[in-house]
Amino acid sequence: MDSDDSWDEGVNTGPSFAAKATNSLLEPLRPLVSKNALTAYLGTFLFFATAICMIFVSILAYGVFYYNFIPQVGLERIVHLQFGDDHPWGIAALDSSLVSSQPYDVHVELELPRTPSNLATGNFMLDLTLLSHSSTSARTGENTTAPPISRSRRHAILTYASPLIDITSKVSFMPLYVLGWKREAERLVVPLMESVEFSRGAHNVPETLRLEIYSEEKMQFYSAKIKFRASFTGLRWIMYHWRIPSFFVFSFMFWSVSMFSFSLCWVLLACVFNNGVKTEEEDEGAIKEEDESESEPAIKKEPSEKLSLPEIESTTASSDRVLDSDSDDELNHDVGRRRMITTPDSGPSEAGLGTGTERAGPSGVQRRRSRLLKEEDT
Repeated sequence: MDSDDSWDEGVNTGPSFAAKATNSLLEPLRPLVSKNALTAYLGTFLFFATAICMIFVSILAYGVFYYNFIPQVGLERIVHLQFGDDHPWGIAALDSSLVSSQPYDVHVELELPRTPSNLATGNFMLDLTLLSHSSTSARTGENTTAPPISRSRRHAILTYASPLIDITSKVSFMPLYVLGWKREAERLVVPLMESVEFSRGAHNVPETLRLEIYSEEKMQFYSAKIKFRASFTGLRWIMYHWRIPSFFVFSFMFWSVSMFSFSLCWVLLACVFNNGVKTEEEDEGAIKEEDESESEPAIKKEPSEKLSLPEIESTTASSDRVLDSDSDDELNHDVGRRRMITTPDSGPSEAGLGTGTERAGPSGVQRRRSRLLKEEDT
């Protein structure tokens, strides 16, 4: 049995020792897994997760902003010239490629051969008109719409070359002409509009253009093109010419504003929820206090009155009389019991009972009993 008890004690003390050892080892780690620490971990995780998400959102937002804010830099339209009894002319659609409040430089690019008629023409005029709607007749070339948005007329001429220079140039480039790597043509670039800007509104942005060429002689052309070149200023110029620095700067600005707004909303929501929790706790405390006050019985408090001196004396005298009567009853009871003990008919059991009772009594009663016995003997 002793061995079993000792074994049970060993089994019982084993887990407690292991628990104590585990608690002692985990004691330094308890602050790291406390409620405040877990709340801090959750807040840190949410902050960094939000920061990473806002980085991608900032990059996407900058891309969308760049696409909408920076218009198409270059716009090129081929004009198919129409020849007939009148001057050569042609139209082209611009669609919605142009934007308002953006300066544009417009020029015409012509490619024409150096034929005798073209060289004999000398100066000729180029007339460019920007229209809001494509209502120009393709058969007659007459414009039946309202006044144009913008119009410009410029002159042009082929480059002059003396007969000697012309012959020398042709002889020098004869192999290229023979192989087809070069042809007898000249490309003219004529600026027609500089920094033209369109007002806001759908009807103020051109959708079509009309090009007409005026000359005294019949002219021949290989091709005709209209080119629009956006002339950036201010922020658009910075974002277009400094693309990488602008990307980092504006993305960081957007990310900073987003994180500041998110942090401000986080703090406001935390304050609101904390105030709500405190209010609920106060309400619960008030309800508990009301329940306790209702459960406690109402105790009537009577005013305490001081007793007068005669009342105190009468109370003391009555208490003394009660004590004297009690002592007389005790003495009479003790005398009766003494007589029962001293009678010859009483058995040993009764004597034993009296002795046991006598021993059980207090010492004061025994002394009074001894005095009574002495008085009876005398």
